[in-house]
Amino acid sequence: MSRFNTLTMKKLSALLTGLFFGIQFLISQNTDTQLRGIVTNDREELLVGASVFWKDTKVGAATDAEGRFVLPARRETATLVVQYVGHTPAEVQVLPSENNLWIEISGVEQLQTVTVAAHSFDNKVSTIETRNVESINSHELRKAPCCNLSESFETNGTVDVVYSNALTGVKEIQMLGLRGVYSQFMLENRPTMGGIATPFAFEYLPGTWLHGIQLAKGASTVKNGNAGTTGQINAELVKPHLDYPVFVNAFTSTEGRGELNVHLNSKGKGRVSNGLLLHGNFVENRWDMNDDNFYDAPSRRQLNGLYRLFYESPAMCAQFNVHALTDRRQGGQIRPIEGIPGLFSIDQDNDRVEVWGKMGYEGIGGKPYNQLGNMVSASWHRTSAVYGPNRYEASQQAFYWQTLYQTIIGTTDHQITVAPSFQYDDIRETVNEGDLARREAVPGAMVEYTYSRPNLTLEMPDLVIVLGARADWNTRFDQLLFTPRLSAKYNFSHNSVLRLSAGRGFRSANLMAENISLLASNRALTFMPPNGVSVQNWGLEEAWNYGLNFTQNFTVARRDASFSLDLYRTDFVRQILVDVDQSPTEVFFYNVEGPSFSNSLLAMLQYTPFKGLDVKLAYKWNQVEATFSDGVLRTLPLVAKHRGMVTLDYTTPNKLWMFNTRVQIVGPQRLPDNSLIPHQYTHDFPESSPTYAIWNLQVTRRFGKKIEFYVGGENLNGFQQHHAIIAANEPNSPYFNGSQVFAPIMGQVGYLGVRFAPNGL
Repeated sequence: MSRFNTLTMKKLSALLTGLFFGIQFLISQNTDTQLRGIVTNDREELLVGASVFWKDTKVGAATDAEGRFVLPARRETATLVVQYVGHTPAEVQVLPSENNLWIEISGVEQLQTVTVAAHSFDNKVSTIETRNVESINSHELRKAPCCNLSESFETNGTVDVVYSNALTGVKEIQMLGLRGVYSQFMLENRPTMGGIATPFAFEYLPGTWLHGIQLAKGASTVKNGNAGTTGQINAELVKPHLDYPVFVNAFTSTEGRGELNVHLNSKGKGRVSNGLLLHGNFVENRWDMNDDNFYDAPSRRQLNGLYRLFYESPAMCAQFNVHALTDRRQGGQIRPIEGIPGLFSIDQDNDRVEVWGKMGYEGIGGKPYNQLGNMVSASWHRTSAVYGPNRYEASQQAFYWQTLYQTIIGTTDHQITVAPSFQYDDIRETVNEGDLARREAVPGAMVEYTYSRPNLTLEMPDLVIVLGARADWNTRFDQLLFTPRLSAKYNFSHNSVLRLSAGRGFRSANLMAENISLLASNRALTFMPPNGVSVQNWGLEEAWNYGLNFTQNFTVARRDASFSLDLYRTDFVRQILVDVDQSPTEVFFYNVEGPSFSNSLLAMLQYTPFKGLDVKLAYKWNQVEATFSDGVLRTLPLVAKHRGMVTLDYTTPNKLWMFNTRVQIVGPQRLPDNSLIPHQYTHDFPESSPTYAIWNLQVTRRFGKKIEFYVGGENLNGFQQHHAIIAANEPNSPYFNGSQVFAPIMGQVGYLGVRFAPNGL
């Protein structure tokens, strides 16, 4: 492992010392005072979108996703007005000495004549957020089974979920045309589940645990590290003080799947709350719908639990979490073939324990605009797997720490954030006889400046620019990394916004874990790192991403509508290509020598033609190409150039019935080159896949306030890839390969479930 030398330590020490004194100088320049606060109802539930303003003025704000607000303070005693739909307006006398408030307003017990309800799409792009962030709320997640995070993008046009192998059941995502490994996965704004946890990371978060998902597209903030070239996927979990005291969800399907989720939450004394989230699932899969003598998906069993402890006050918040799971999967060949001893079996075992905590303060040094946040996490993950003749063993210990400080420069128009961080990964990994062990430590620091230009007409900033940069030292590659990023947005109005972004990203590849599905074949793995470099220290991938977004909210016939257009390009400076075209019996890993890029366009339209009905149309165009070892620029295999989606969601006026249906259209995908494989093995595999559609439907019925049933079906039109394994009848053949999957292997799947909360849903 590369080690810090004395000179390096002196440089880092000088950098951090200078950064510290710089922060102190900026703090000393702050003279402006702000009033900060939090708004809750009488059950101490955070109220998002509440209006808070000084009486008899136009100076106001809306509470954010955490129920918080910031206003210019008054030099004399003044009256603060708080309004929220369905709650009694409140007026609060604020003294000049007060700068932190906790405001509690009461709900209206009965509305005698008129009920006012604001309409908002459940999957939307904000016109307020500086970055291009697409939000998926908990109501959107209930429109599909969403048994885990990987199944939570079925109604979304940004993220595509694909099956990478016919044997392992591993699901992958694609974002901006590229594999999900180029997007950073975060849990409540904390990087997690990298390294050997990558293959099943999204399946380790049950759907009922999710409060919402935020998809930040393109080169995003530098707060969370130098990864995330194509964006960030952040999962927000339900919080004990906002979740149901007791919640139960049971689910079963015709593929032999059963799931049970139980939430237990309680409010302790004062502002303390805690919760226990439990999840168990099993799949007894005995299906072989394409008659190839291999199970269509592995059988599996998973036990999963999360304990959460929270403390909330106007000036401080803290949380402590423990997450543990065990996951077992078995699949592969069903019956032995005459003359061929043994079975090509699949066995995958995963165990994981993770502990993390957060603590945040406001009003540091008596200044309400000074905020300090800390987060720390530690995890252990173990994987043991058998894929036919291949054996895979791995374990990983990981640690992450970050301290983030935010303040202003003069006025709230100028904000600055500084954050040192440290990430450590110790991975022990073997593939058959090959040793891929590695150890990586990444200390670093970031600074991010935000300029907001006030607009008195809009009563909000119309121009916001975020400039960020970070420096990290990677001990594995003995390399100093500089990551600049820019985000900017301009509001033409409250309903019209244009965004730009540009930035650099790095990625430390985990070649085997990220391509684990390749082991479910008889192909040899050939690593071709640069001369004099070991496989463990291959080098970092590097790319630049540039993006543009335009979002327009409007009305048609007095009904809400929204249009969003994304255009992004990713240019690789260094990329490790997984070449499955060069040989039918080998997979080659090597650095691309030539252009490698991705262009992605997404257009999405949402409209409410009449009350209760939401319509969403999405179209995506991807161009993903790389220079292969023969010097030819080719489209990467198994990436659809065209995708489309149509969703219809209808809720009856009495809210008792909900109907959700969607059609996904997938255009042709180039399949890997099979021209060198004997024809008897590949006559059912075309050069490119056909265009196909998948139709899903769900119906939900509420019974009172405590119970709701949902029933539905997936792939109701029954489109299948009938031949998914090359040389399926000869599992010992060097051509045996199950990694050319472009469509569902299973046909129609039906399911039903029930949600129950004794205190009301």
